[in-house]
Amino acid sequence: MRLLMINAPPELARELQRLSADINGLELMIADRNDPLVPGIGNAHFFPFTSVAKVDLPAIAKLRKLLHSFRPEVVHSFVPRALAQTVLASTCMRNPPKILSFYGITRVPLWGDPGNWITYLSPKIAHHTCESNAVKLALIAGGIKESKCEVIYNCVAESTAPKDRSELLSELKIATDRFVIGTVATIRPVKGIDLLLEALLRCSDLNNVIVVLIGPIQDPKVERLCEDPRLRDRIRVLGYIPEATSWMPCMDVFVMPSRSEGLCRALLEAMHQGICPVVSDAGGMKELVRNTTDGIVFPSEDSLALATAIRRLHGSKTLVQQYGNSARHRVAALCGARVVAERVTKLVQRVAAAA
Repeated sequence: MRLLMINAPPELARELQRLSADINGLELMIADRNDPLVPGIGNAHFFPFTSVAKVDLPAIAKLRKLLHSFRPEVVHSFVPRALAQTVLASTCMRNPPKILSFYGITRVPLWGDPGNWITYLSPKIAHHTCESNAVKLALIAGGIKESKCEVIYNCVAESTAPKDRSELLSELKIATDRFVIGTVATIRPVKGIDLLLEALLRCSDLNNVIVVLIGPIQDPKVERLCEDPRLRDRIRVLGYIPEATSWMPCMDVFVMPSRSEGLCRALLEAMHQGICPVVSDAGGMKELVRNTTDGIVFPSEDSLALATAIRRLHGSKTLVQQYGNSARHRVAALCGARVVAERVTKLVQRVAAAA
């Protein structure tokens, strides 16, 4: 079976490459801007592929040429642009490949958006992989059959040696006895970081609590709160950092208070590092974090409930460690690269065999 993956997460591409060494007859082609493959492992090939829009005629022509030469039974496209190009490139082919999408948001795809006609609502899509059950429900609400949707959680990156906590805290000029709450995101209103800062105000009596914000701030309310004299000395704003997850070991607790969320990638990384998660019940986060087992889940938009969670964890280092350990095992079981690669492979085989 020949499988073409376009814009797949690098860690998934590498794990599928390893699987291609174990599964007879599986030939893998990875199309992307950069080559994620490990030389000399499995039956895998790289095809350099870039594009600038859904309807990018040179990219579509290049992809159509690849479809004719590689002749994949299945194409799995991971971003809307690549999905549209796959749909258009395979049009009028005598034996077109079956197409898989990846959907990672909870916005319902609407027929009023012409972009959906050549992506998620196209009849040429054989099956949809969904980042969470919340995402799956959004596709179903858009008119897609439930039988064509399957939840496969995103995978976490391969393990690397974590940085030393005390060194990170020293770089941030944070004393080692501080209780550090952190988050990693493009800080837009939908991420609810203003709720985290409001919760910090509610915990003003907890003098050793520090909040670390990693990511560009694109929310005026958050900008104002960061300048609030009551909070200014209790917040560290790091801005955009290319390797943001490398700063996670400085955190005691990872908070994601989103108002809407498919399934936050930074949350997976934090859990993977054994950091206690506190998340809103938006979207798919409550599927991954079992309340009072792997962390704490609080109602979206409720800064008082978030403050209560912070107080509870602040008062129990044992509970923080317990939740962090459980979170690490939970994400390994559901989002480990090998687990996800095997689920993708089984789905691809099933789709390829379907009439």
